[in-house]
Amino acid sequence: MHAIKRTIVALLALCAASAQAAPELAYQVQGSTPSHDGSFDYVSVEQASGRVFVGRSFGVEMLDGGRVTTVLRRQGVASVLPIGARLLLTTNGGANTATLLNRIDLRVIADIPTGKGPDGVVYDATSGRAFVMNGGSDDITVIDVAKRRVVARIALDAAAEAGVVDGSGRLFVNLEDKNEIAVIDIASLRITARYALAGCKEPTGLAFDPVAGVLAAACHNGVLKFIDSRDGHDRGLLEIGQGADASIFDVERRVGFVPCLDGTLSIYRLDESGRVTATQRLATRAGARTAAYDSRRDRLYVAVADVERNAAGRYLRARKNFQVLTIGPAADAR
Repeated sequence: MHAIKRTIVALLALCAASAQAAPELAYQVQGSTPSHDGSFDYVSVEQASGRVFVGRSFGVEMLDGGRVTTVLRRQGVASVLPIGARLLLTTNGGANTATLLNRIDLRVIADIPTGKGPDGVVYDATSGRAFVMNGGSDDITVIDVAKRRVVARIALDAAAEAGVVDGSGRLFVNLEDKNEIAVIDIASLRITARYALAGCKEPTGLAFDPVAGVLAAACHNGVLKFIDSRDGHDRGLLEIGQGADASIFDVERRVGFVPCLDGTLSIYRLDESGRVTATQRLATRAGARTAAYDSRRDRLYVAVADVERNAAGRYLRARKNFQVLTIGPAADAR
């Protein structure tokens, strides 16, 4: 009897310890930083310093300790990708170029030609190459970052959106008008597979969890689609808000974020086996559709501006009253 009691006590202690190790997720909007009117696109964070970069219609803005500075003047900047300790690579739709910027002294290093409508960009540290997704010419521009020049072009015959690399020689790219993910071998620059996204319309943001081997594609029709990165088999879906444009996942905390145009932020857990659990639907602000996560400080930065719609209620643009929202753990989650 005493042995049974000791076993029960030990099990209760183990359960209590497990509960403490995996607290309930709860986030809240902690503040906002206003800036100039104008359209916006991708957001990124310099993890070491916490500085935030935003692609704007007129260039690149940097948020540093509540202060906003325009650090690059280019037309129609989409992506703002930190590379290594010093570089920032932007994609510029107004000029069909990519700009390589020194983040330390904010000096322009090179303007590099791309395809038409450069949008998302991803960097593969192993090859030293950046891959620019060109939505206007349905292809990918491959840039050797060290040499500051274009080394290849990958034809897609589809509108490329966001991409991710798996660190093992593969690039995954959302094909927005095909509802697919293209799988590209980085060494040969060839498309080796196309993964169908059943139930997903217009995939935009894309995240990758190397532990579970899962891709998470944010779709405009209110779902986050999970696909096995190894063979493309279906791993389920999660209902999210409407008009998603980013998919973010933090491997250490096992938490994912999907900001949506309808003014909601979907937050979920993904365990190491790939099982998904929705944890929170946070109200943000209509138009808040792109974001970046500061994993060191557990902060999410979400770009937003007032949404303008046509007479039929369709989205036109978001330019006025631009802000960057800061989202972090709620007080009761600490």
